[in-house]
Amino acid sequence: MSKKIQNPAITIPDTSNMTDRDFITDMLTTEKYITVSYAIAEHEASHASLYETIHQISNESNQMQRRLYECMFQKGLYPLEAADTSKIQESYTQHVGYESQFPYGQGN
Repeated sequence: MSKKIQNPAITIPDTSNMTDRDFITDMLTTEKYITVSYAIAEHEASHASLYETIHQISNESNQMQRRLYECMFQKGLYPLEAADTSKIQESYTQHVGYESQFPYGQGN
């Protein structure tokens, strides 16, 4: 049984032209890609000043990504699905089991 969490969707015309939904989806996808790229650049920055600059820009990109997601959710363009408690517990148990595979001690 699917338990969707969604606001009422805005009306989008059926057209071959790009719609508001297409544009905002493209923007969110781009921000996700940019955010990952900035994270890599942060980790590989060779100078503290460069790191700080990239870190600030990365934070701004993260904030934009969040605002785009919130806008899409409010407009009903980004539905979520509520997970059953049993599925959450199953996933938790599965991932806790991975701790034994870590090359360092548990709880460190």
